[in-house]
Amino acid sequence: MTPTAIYWIFVGAFLLGMVGIGLYQLRGMQAITDPDEQAFDFWIGEGSVPGWWMAASLAAGWLLLGWMTWQMYLWYTYGLGAIWIFTIPWILCTIGLAFVPKLFRHFPGVSIPEILRFRFDRTTQTLLGPVQSFAYLTWLAAEIYVLSAVLSQPLQVDIITMAIIVSITFGLYVSLGGFRSVLRTDLIQFVCAALMLVTLTVFGLIEAASIAGSFGDIVATINENPPIYADGFWDWDAPGYSYMALAILIYTPGFITLQGAWQRVMASRDETEAAKGVWWNVAFNIVIVVIMPTLIAVAALVIFPPVGGEVPETVGSFGYFIFSSMITELFQNPIVVGALIVALMGMALSSVDTYVNVCAMNLTKDVLEPLVFEPYEVSGTTKLNVGRAVTAGFIGLALLWAFQFPGLFDMYFLSSALLTSTTAVVVASVFSKKTTTLSAYLAIILGTVGTFVFYTLGAYELLGWLPSWLTDSGLAYGAIALLMAVIGVFVGIQFGTPPSEQVLSRYEGEYYAGREEMYALNRKMKAEENEASGKAAASQP
Repeated sequence: MTPTAIYWIFVGAFLLGMVGIGLYQLRGMQAITDPDEQAFDFWIGEGSVPGWWMAASLAAGWLLLGWMTWQMYLWYTYGLGAIWIFTIPWILCTIGLAFVPKLFRHFPGVSIPEILRFRFDRTTQTLLGPVQSFAYLTWLAAEIYVLSAVLSQPLQVDIITMAIIVSITFGLYVSLGGFRSVLRTDLIQFVCAALMLVTLTVFGLIEAASIAGSFGDIVATINENPPIYADGFWDWDAPGYSYMALAILIYTPGFITLQGAWQRVMASRDETEAAKGVWWNVAFNIVIVVIMPTLIAVAALVIFPPVGGEVPETVGSFGYFIFSSMITELFQNPIVVGALIVALMGMALSSVDTYVNVCAMNLTKDVLEPLVFEPYEVSGTTKLNVGRAVTAGFIGLALLWAFQFPGLFDMYFLSSALLTSTTAVVVASVFSKKTTTLSAYLAIILGTVGTFVFYTLGAYELLGWLPSWLTDSGLAYGAIALLMAVIGVFVGIQFGTPPSEQVLSRYEGEYYAGREEMYALNRKMKAEENEASGKAAASQP
């Protein structure tokens, strides 16, 4: 049997196993007798996850293959300067997430837009939902493309065919089991990813030390053929000061408000378990998401050094082939290689399933539900079926986008800038009791418009009137959009209607615990909202 055939056996078994988990979680969801609660469960799961599981789930959901591939590629281009573009924003993000449970479990929303609805209003939810869907669709397309590119080499199949296989299988099991499937497979994927990253880190550094002569000579060897845009491995400011500063500014707030992370925090057993999980997540992320891929990148700089100031073919554009090339270079046994390929798929799956679920939820829960399901009293069964259909639809959209993939820089910076200038600004404004609903409207609208307008102007080199340090970074659109959104918040405070006492009382309310309590409080607040709307309509002449 050829090595390629062995790899396909491993891959096929893994994909069938994931579909089986989706079917099992479907049975668990069907045990819920209330159709409306069943539809609610599809987006939040059982709502009884302990802190350690939530932390592993969070770390698994953030083991984005595209992000880690890009992180390693940044070391090829900037050396130590790579930390400003990914490492520092990511660590700040995990720490910032620790402040989520203390405030936002007062507001029993499944999605961030729904949480904001209970602080502002229904329109805030419907404005932000599509923005988040678009942002996470770019991440979903990136994950599908990068995973397909990584697998295309050892499996000897073209990227498009691999993308179709991956998309259909992943989409099927998430459509069947919803967020339950995501939560239940995360632990498996976390273990798979940790084992693979530890293996590549240890054996990669051993191989690099063998080539360099010793572990102590690894950096010296890299400096003989340094990263592409750096003077040496320790060139900490290689990206340039404006690029470094704006990357942190654009990334960090958006990272803190990642929808997939918030879903897991809200799905934890109670506020205490959520707090434990968040701090465990800091440790998991620093070790597994940041340190290990960094060490693999360091080893790769020795094993696959730049060629003539360019990234070698074994690494590929944006580092697409680092993982697969490292696996096939370090291990010759096809059984070992097949097992590591499965682990790699598990790592990618943990983010693909998260973001297809998020994309579908932000459209279904945050647009269709307030505009269609609630006014027309759509049944829980119909809500659930629509949710499944929208989930499958987003897999198809991501697949189409992956075929027109523009590269990781634009995908990640544009989506992150959009999240920072909309979601992050509005979420931060909730910490103040002075913020008005007008503030939320203006922040979302100005942040969205500012991101796309100034991104387009920058693409056509029409921002020459700005300071050169800003335009040279290529990230001017993100800074301008963020500024516009923040101005919108303060304009809203000045001219908007202050929040009601009923809304402000929610800051002092009890934390909910578990899915059932969350569901009950969610329905109660929506009933109060409808009652207030009815009274307002009745008072009109």
